[in-house]
Amino acid sequence: MRLTKQIVILNVVFIQLALPVFANSSGGINKQPHVISFKTAKNKMYSQVFNNNGYTFYCGCSWSNRKVNLKSCNLQSYFSKGQSKRALRSEAEHIIPASWMLKSFGKIRQCALDSKNLKGSARDYCRKKDSQYKQAHNDLVNLYPAVGQINEDRSNSPFSDGLKGKFKTYGKCDIKINNRSIVPPNDKKGDIARIARYMVKYGVTYSKRQVALFNKWDIEDPISIEERAHNKRIIKAQGFGLEL
Repeated sequence: MRLTKQIVILNVVFIQLALPVFANSSGGINKQPHVISFKTAKNKMYSQVFNNNGYTFYCGCSWSNRKVNLKSCNLQSYFSKGQSKRALRSEAEHIIPASWMLKSFGKIRQCALDSKNLKGSARDYCRKKDSQYKQAHNDLVNLYPAVGQINEDRSNSPFSDGLKGKFKTYGKCDIKINNRSIVPPNDKKGDIARIARYMVKYGVTYSKRQVALFNKWDIEDPISIEERAHNKRIIKAQGFGLEL
């Protein structure tokens, strides 16, 4: 199932066309699953989806009980002393950044507007006041273990197929990051595209460039056996997920 070419024309069209696709899926917009806390979501991700061990999303570093083995991916000498603590722990990476969810169908969520008056974190406030944002933020489909420092370096940068100017590399890890974009490994591009399509049900929209890129990646990196198995574990853990 691919995003249609017509979607590239306009984000509004993208939303209108994509939403019906989800209506009958295991992650359908019409379903009202119990909204869990972020702490519970992370616990489910680690224990039920990954059985407390596995490989980080971008660099394939092995991890166990939320601790990353940097030697397994040849990153043991890459990070500075100040970065080492965060680099040695795995974190729940939002593949589609949580900040992108602060808008719903192109409009800033009311909770995000209200948070400015309180001078607090919009993400924290919206998780308390907006149940749809909370569900989107904590959806296991969009969460993967990542090297903590790489999670910080990526921040909320959009995706790209290539970067200009200066950018960070991570040893033999096939990933590039600068303050504008992130280029993920080729074998994760299709996974990212399908996660992006799924997150539309929460009102997440993308630029025309991002939509075109996701269409391309969906074709170039088709669904794998591992991706299907991963999604089945998500559905078992939270009751809904991607339809693959």
